[in-house]
This record gives sequence, C-alpha cells and structure tokens, in this order.
Amino acid sequence: MKKFADLLLFLLAYPVLYLLSFLPPLWAVWLGKWAGALAFIVDARHRHITLVNLKVAFPDLRASERWTIGRKAFENLGKTILEIPGLARQRREDIQRRIRYVGVDRGEWIRAREEGGALLLTGHIGNWEMMALAFGWEEEANLAFVARPLDNPYFDRWVTRLRCRSGNRMIPKRGAVRGVSRALREHCFVGLLMDQGALGRDGVFVDFFGHLAGSSAALGLLAGRFRVPVYPVYTIRDPTGTGHTVHIGPEVPVVRTGRKRNDILENTQRFQRVFFTRKNTNISSRQEMKVSSWWA
Repeated sequence: MKKFADLLLFLLAYPVLYLLSFLPPLWAVWLGKWAGALAFIVDARHRHITLVNLKVAFPDLRASERWTIGRKAFENLGKTILEIPGLARQRREDIQRRIRYVGVDRGEWIRAREEGGALLLTGHIGNWEMMALAFGWEEEANLAFVARPLDNPYFDRWVTRLRCRSGNRMIPKRGAVRGVSRALREHCFVGLLMDQGALGRDGVFVDFFGHLAGSSAALGLLAGRFRVPVYPVYTIRDPTGTGHTVHIGPEVPVVRTGRKRNDILENTQRFQRVFFTRKNTNISSRQEMKVSSWWA
C-alpha cells in the first residue's frame, strides 16, 4: 500500500516539477521568495519552531529581529526549492556561471586530491544542491557525498539523478564508512552535512549556541579514522538572488589521540563551532540557514 501511495504522490508531483524546471532562474527565485514568505505566515507550527530556536540561539535579539530572520530563512528555503527543478534541465555552463568560489587556493585542493582526497564539512546553507552539482563539474573535483535516501523511493531516484548530473556519486548514510573508504582511495572529496540533529548511536551531545544538542557523529568518526584534511564548505546567495558564492574555509585541525570516543566528541564539537556559534554566525548567514532543523 505504501509503495502505491509513494508512486501516486510522485506521479502527481512530477508534472509540477517538470513545469518548474522551465522557469528562468530569476523567476524561480522571485516565486520562491514569495512562496517562502507565505509559508512563514500560514505554517504556524514550523514558524513557532523557528522563532523558538532563534530565541534559544540568540536571546539578545529583539522579537522583531527574530521574526525578520525567520521570515528570510523561509524565503531562502523557498528560493532554493524552486531553483532545484531547473538544475535538472539547465546547461552546465549556465549553472557554473552563477557560482563563484572564495577561500582556499585551488592549488591546495589539487594537492589534497593527489594526496588522498578530503572530507568536506557542510550544511543546509544557501542552495546546497546547486553547490554540490556545480562543484562536481570543477576540474579538480571528484565529489561524493553521504546522504540518507528519501523516504519516497521515486522522489529519491529523481533527486539522485539530478545530484549526479555532474559526475557526483551518492554514498548511502547507512554503512557509509565502507563507501567513504572506497571514495577516498579513489582520491574523492567526500561531503557530509552537519546541521541536523542526531541521537542514539548516530549522535553525540555537543555545545550548540550555548546548549547541549545531539549532533551527527559521522564526520567526527570518519575524520579520526581517515588521515585526510577536513575543509568547511558552504554557499551564500548573492544579493542578485540568482548568484551564489561558495566559501571554502581553511582546514579544520583534527584530534587523533587514539581514544576513539573522546576524539569523536572533540572533533564533532570543533566542526560545529566552524559554522554554529554566536561569534561565527552573522546576520547574513543566519538568514540563509534552515533554522528549523534543530530542536524540532
């Protein structure tokens, strides 16, 4: 029954995705902004979660400031969602033209690839799907990323085809160590998202904006196991709306003392501090984040 329901949902949604793929980027961004703003008004549950999260993370902000940041986060998510169908149709050169890179010198990337690849610390910031797709087309890139398959297998296949257009490969989250090991042996860059909650065997509790929160331990585990550099990578939407700047930070120091549990905890905390501390998080980047993904 579930399989039939999944198929029916996909068949109903696919014509919409197909039509959206024809939208020029500027139209997609404009419609996405207003769709996000509308969702912020009508989706009371997630608006409440977002505003509570912002109050916990930034208690010194006025309520009006938190409201503005929350609305802009919804707007950015709307822009991103409506941009995604077009990524399946747009030409490589048109997508790459909308991306610029700042940060680590390309020579360092080339050396990292030649010496055995690298782990990429990233999150749901800006248009993360466009960033991964465009990065896969870069000459010095050979990208794989760890992701949990979508619950609906038909949508999952559609998204996977889109993500792999540029030669990227997907590594299923379950049993990812083997896939990551294989990718690094082939001198890949392996990306992992770090901004979603995780509990039980998959997570550890670390400081997050002054509070303990369950964070994925996957990158901390992999960084301790494989002696490759870890680079933070994220994208911020440009003021034009359709352009995106990919920020590539300096290598994050990794602890490898041999005490596995302590190393995972320390490294996970270090990785979270790269993006998610009051000191490192300015107003612009707050507006780009999926702020409703934590404490939800």
